[in-house]
Amino acid sequence: MKKSAALLLFGLGLTTGLKAQDIMPKDSIETRYLTAQKNLGRRFSDRFYPNYVRLHQLDEKAFAAKIDSAAKSFNALLDTYQSLLQPAYAAAQRFEIKLYFDKILIEYPNNHEIYTNQRPGSYPVIDKKVLGDLAVFNDPALLGNSDLEPFIQSFLGYKINSELNKSRYQGLYNKRLYAMWSLLPKYFKNRQCLAFHQYHLLLDHITHNGFKHTEKLYELFKEQCGDTAFRSKLEQVYRDARHDQEDHLVREYKRIGNYGLDIHVFDNRGGTTTNQKPVIVFFHGGSWSEGQPSWHFEACRRYAAKGWVACSVEYRIYGSQGTLPFAAVMDARSAIRWLREHGNELGIDTGRIVATGNSAGGHLVLATALASGWNEKNDHLNFSPVPNVLLVNSGVYDLTDDKTAWIRKDLKNKDLVKGISPNELIRKNLPPTLLIHSMADQNVPYPSALKFVDLMKAAGNAPELKTLEQGGHFIFDHPAYTPSVFAWRKEFLKRLGYPGTDGE
Repeated sequence: MKKSAALLLFGLGLTTGLKAQDIMPKDSIETRYLTAQKNLGRRFSDRFYPNYVRLHQLDEKAFAAKIDSAAKSFNALLDTYQSLLQPAYAAAQRFEIKLYFDKILIEYPNNHEIYTNQRPGSYPVIDKKVLGDLAVFNDPALLGNSDLEPFIQSFLGYKINSELNKSRYQGLYNKRLYAMWSLLPKYFKNRQCLAFHQYHLLLDHITHNGFKHTEKLYELFKEQCGDTAFRSKLEQVYRDARHDQEDHLVREYKRIGNYGLDIHVFDNRGGTTTNQKPVIVFFHGGSWSEGQPSWHFEACRRYAAKGWVACSVEYRIYGSQGTLPFAAVMDARSAIRWLREHGNELGIDTGRIVATGNSAGGHLVLATALASGWNEKNDHLNFSPVPNVLLVNSGVYDLTDDKTAWIRKDLKNKDLVKGISPNELIRKNLPPTLLIHSMADQNVPYPSALKFVDLMKAAGNAPELKTLEQGGHFIFDHPAYTPSVFAWRKEFLKRLGYPGTDGE
């Protein structure tokens, strides 16, 4: 979900951009150092990550003291080997240790507020500790450094919160993108470094959230950036993104203030809609924080080729509009209602709507059927938002646990999430439901899926749960597990009388 600090464990070993094998031969003193470091890292991970919430509930001084102590142990280990290591390699290790632990420090404020519901207003200890890191932001020799870049992203993520409070971002479609664009010149004074980070900001946003309403910044970047390689790459990215939308219908299904939300409709009938077809509706994943409809365009094309109308839905996300999952839930319900309202002109059978999604998208699939308390004011409520079939891969069933605590951070009423938390909303007479989950899922624990199934059955429903022993969270993308996932989905739909599919 959103525990970014847990993505990099010392148990994997500290490696640097200098690549040890380029400096020292194998089976050298360096190997012994890295082995010792890995063992130390494992001990740190075993203490830190199982106590992640409790540690971030400590006050600033206490937390910083613990991180300082951990960093000192790694530096002490390096001290014992330093005279035996090549100077450049030892210096790179020292730099990496500092940035790793400073990254944990800079992520503390947000995590502390999530897990304590406190707002200290400032973090002087941490601000002082990371101040020295800012000097390297403007060193062109460090651009793309694999140790520095994660710290920079965490630092900007910390600083963006106060920037977003400014009124000029309110109501913007890509408010976080524009706020980050404004932040960059404050910390990157070197033109080469600024261009590098502006380029990657745009590229990452387009890759993860789409290119919609980014053209203004793109044109500004082209005017200011002297790097032709960056300009050419972005030009190609925009060209490919536009081309990807040329083979299907794009309709606005909802208006939010001064921008609209789109639904992408794939239909191979070439404009003829006399015969009604079943429709499958894709909701992308991404922790309600990132994602875009194009992630499912290829699947939509394959379904359309098999006799379906296939749709991929744009909905509000934290990474673009700064919204919480409540907005996404309302958007998902609006999209299903819109399809029913426009069923005749689209040539779809509104009694055969299949909704499907991965991870957070799976949660939205369930929310269309369960979250009856969350409806957009302007929705035509006489049209049902409940699909006829629910297909969920690695779905999220509980929004009251520690993994989703970030959602509740700024809520006055923390129980509000129960209104969109599937395990709190079970009722009888729900549509046929297929759930696919891995026992090894670390993002969404398998027991939450089991609980959902038990609650569904107790209410008189008959959900099907297909279980993978391995595969983790991303079973829907991993080539070792997608054959099983696709086969289960294909067989389930076939049993319900839907057209043949490849199971995506």
